[in-house]
Amino acid sequence: MKMEREYIRINKPSPLPNYTPLLKELGDDFWKEWVFYHLLTFYQNYDSIELKEKIENERKKAYPRVEREIAKFLRIKLNADKKFGYHFKAFGENTNDEEVEGNYDITIHSTNWKSKDFHFECKNLDSSKDLVCKYIYYNTYKKDSNNENIFDGGVFRYFNGKYAQKLNFGGMIGFVLEGDVQNKKNEIITKLNEKFNTTPNGDLLRIVDNSIEQNNFTFNSYHKRFNSEFVIHHLLFNFT
Repeated sequence: MKMEREYIRINKPSPLPNYTPLLKELGDDFWKEWVFYHLLTFYQNYDSIELKEKIENERKKAYPRVEREIAKFLRIKLNADKKFGYHFKAFGENTNDEEVEGNYDITIHSTNWKSKDFHFECKNLDSSKDLVCKYIYYNTYKKDSNNENIFDGGVFRYFNGKYAQKLNFGGMIGFVLEGDVQNKKNEIITKLNEKFNTTPNGDLLRIVDNSIEQNNFTFNSYHKRFNSEFVIHHLLFNFT
């Protein structure tokens, strides 16, 4: 069943010009406003029954990958929106082939945007602390060639040389499958204050709460990276 979620604040940005040279002059903040607009529009109008069925069917598999299935659902819905498709394309896991696994869960691309890509790492969140760690930073207890522990995590990948190395921004989308969104947000912010093994890369500088259209399921985290600031835009979607 499709239902509109009135509590989600959405403000349509200023129109994008029709003249290509003008589009290429627009700054990152302008383009990001449009990306957020489309993500929030999806969140306000997605069919909860359709998504629930997909999640339940995935969970029945021998090796379920619920996180990947939800990210795929989101990409497909974005690309089916003609207004989104006029300027953007959502790619899956760094590839346009939905069956091939790559790096990024969602990459939103526009040929007219000078930065070209807005990368999003997606992570499930439930009532456990374990998934909060995987959203941010955790010890895999695997060893590298120097017999040192290997660390991983959604946020961490922006600071270990893997993600968005030529950009000063990235995104995280949390799929909240159990528990309260505000509690999850507080747990994430607490965890973000812990230092990574890449210190000072990744050290938290500040949090801007309710950062996207004053929605309380969003916030920005600003971090040190390459002697400058790197911002991660967080959206926590309640799929309980």
